[in-house]
Amino acid sequence: MGFFVPEQFISQTIHDPGVPGSQLRPLCTVIRVSSKDGYVPTMGSASWAAIAEEAAFSDQTPTVGQVSFSLEKSGGLIKTTRELLEDTAVNLPALLTQIFQEAAGRFEDTGIISGNDSTQYAGIMSDASVAFYTMANATSVVGADLIGTYYALEAQHRANATWVMKSTIAALINSIAITAAGVHSIPSLTAAPADFILGKKNQLVDATSGLGGNITSTEKIAIFGDFRQYYIFDRVGFTIRRNDSLYMGNDQVGFFASRRGDGQVGLAAAFKIPRAA
Repeated sequence: MGFFVPEQFISQTIHDPGVPGSQLRPLCTVIRVSSKDGYVPTMGSASWAAIAEEAAFSDQTPTVGQVSFSLEKSGGLIKTTRELLEDTAVNLPALLTQIFQEAAGRFEDTGIISGNDSTQYAGIMSDASVAFYTMANATSVVGADLIGTYYALEAQHRANATWVMKSTIAALINSIAITAAGVHSIPSLTAAPADFILGKKNQLVDATSGLGGNITSTEKIAIFGDFRQYYIFDRVGFTIRRNDSLYMGNDQVGFFASRRGDGQVGLAAAFKIPRAA
C-alpha cells in the first residue's frame, strides 16, 4: 500500500553552522585600506611638571611609533557537480556563501585572539607586550581573580572593556561559590546566567584558539580589554566567485571565496590576560 503514498520534499536545509564566528569584529576598529602595506602612527601622552621661577622647561616630547599592517589573502574552495546545481531545489550558491562566511568569521576570531600565522592577524595573546594577570590557583578560578584582572587593566581602558572567553570557562565562573556563602554569579537556577562580569560584557568565543577551555597550570583563560584598540585592516571584503570552466573535465563547478586583510594590536596596554598560577 506504500506505493500510493507520495514522499514529500521539504525545501529547507538542516544546516549545522558550527560554533559562531565574527563575534569580535563588531568590537574592533575596522579600517578599509587602499594599499597592500602601510601603518597607523602612534603617540603616547606627555607629562606635566612644576617649573620653578627662571628654571628651564624640561623636554616632554611624547613617544611616537607606528602599527604596521601587511595584507594577506585567506579563503576556500568548494566544488560541486553541474547536475547538482541543475537539479537542486534549494539555492545552493546562497547556502555555500553562508557557510563560507561562517568559516571566515571563525578564522578571523581565532586570528584576533591568538593569531593565524606569522603575517596575518597578529593575535592579542601572541603579543609579548600584552601583560598577564596571575590567578591565585593553578586549576580553579575565584572571584578575586576577576576583580584583580579588572583593576590590573589601566583605568582609561576599563570604561569600554569586554571579557572574551570560552563557554566552559564562563560555566566555571558562574559556578563560583554556588553552594556556599559568598559571591554568587547566578542567584537561582531559574535565572539565566548573566552576560556580564563586573558590569562588563562577556563575549563567548568558542572557535578554536589559544584561549583555554579548562583551567590548568599557566593556562590563559580569557582576554579582558578594550577591543577598539585592536585594528582590522580590510583591503577587499568577503567575495565569492563561481568558475564553470576550471573543473570542466569532471563536469564540476568551483566556488571560490576569499578575503584580503590583516589585524594588529594597536595598544597592548588596553588588554590583560588572566593566567592560571
